[in-house]
Amino acid sequence: MFNELIKYSESDMYPFHMPGHKRRFKGFDPYRIDITEIDGFDDLHKSEGLIHSLNRNLCDYFGGDEVRLLINGSTSGVMAAISACTEPGEKLLLCSNCHVSAVNALELKNIEAVFIEPEEIEGSGLKGGIDPEKVREAIDADKGIKAVFITSPTYEGFLSDVRTIAAVCHEKNIPLITDSAHGAHGGLYRPFSDDFNFENASGTGADIIIKSLHKNLPAFTQTAILTVNGSLVDREKLWHYYSVFQSTSPSYILMAGADRMLAFLRAEGEQYFAALYRELKELRLEAEENRKVGLEGTGLIGKYGIYGFDPTKLLLSHRDMDAGALYRRLREDFHLQPEKTAGKYVLLMTSLMDDKEGFSRLKRAIRELK
Repeated sequence: MFNELIKYSESDMYPFHMPGHKRRFKGFDPYRIDITEIDGFDDLHKSEGLIHSLNRNLCDYFGGDEVRLLINGSTSGVMAAISACTEPGEKLLLCSNCHVSAVNALELKNIEAVFIEPEEIEGSGLKGGIDPEKVREAIDADKGIKAVFITSPTYEGFLSDVRTIAAVCHEKNIPLITDSAHGAHGGLYRPFSDDFNFENASGTGADIIIKSLHKNLPAFTQTAILTVNGSLVDREKLWHYYSVFQSTSPSYILMAGADRMLAFLRAEGEQYFAALYRELKELRLEAEENRKVGLEGTGLIGKYGIYGFDPTKLLLSHRDMDAGALYRRLREDFHLQPEKTAGKYVLLMTSLMDDKEGFSRLKRAIRELK
């Protein structure tokens, strides 16, 4: 495995996939800082020193009442949140396009699922957003629902109207859990919020928000945060399950990586996001001039329950090719590694760490594919 990873890192394959550091965020030897809980380095499960300070700094930057770092990924945060908000035999209203970790939590806790369907995006094979009125109808129809769980943004970048959904839940005194694993960068750059309604989920009224730092930001894979707001969630219970689903041997490399990411975002994040914004704008203009290749996403805001869109997600399609054929062309002919196929699209993930070379190669591919 090690040799294959080195070979891939030294190839000319460009990563339009996770993690968000794009293998460009370098600068230290991980072996030199790989330690365990020794004196002076705090304890993830009962933090009072360095880790406690890091949690407070993450809270200051990403928002919310209280934030804690997750080193078992967003998966552990989802499972802790569901476990804290429901008891065995109770019901959870959740979107049918939820992450598998939510389903696993239901199985472990013997919680009954009541599914709500996101709107189908016509002719795409993709799901859009959750209609707040459907949430209201579901809660009114089943008095046994104790919590609501939604995914916003989705893997493909579609956001629901979380603010309105939260208000609906709170009218019924029910907590809202938002899986925002793909939205850690939401609200960090004002033009994304203004132009695409790509908000920071921590400020939308949701009671628990889970965000993966590694998907779109320069942090190591498996690094995430859990945010809690308000008084509807029993925090003692939440932090108990937080510890249940966290390793007792947390990686200081992952935690240090989150700290380093935070320092970078505070010092240089704005200029890197601005550069990404310019590149994405040019790329969409390139696609608009091409009658064969299309870039979907931004034009769907206001339709199919979609409140906003993450513009860093590129949903690429071709008039004469299915998604599988387009994926292979991008990878084999242009040495661009997409994230995955999604419906009739190929999903390419960008981040503030992408460089001009990557975008130039993608623009060239779009031109040649017509």
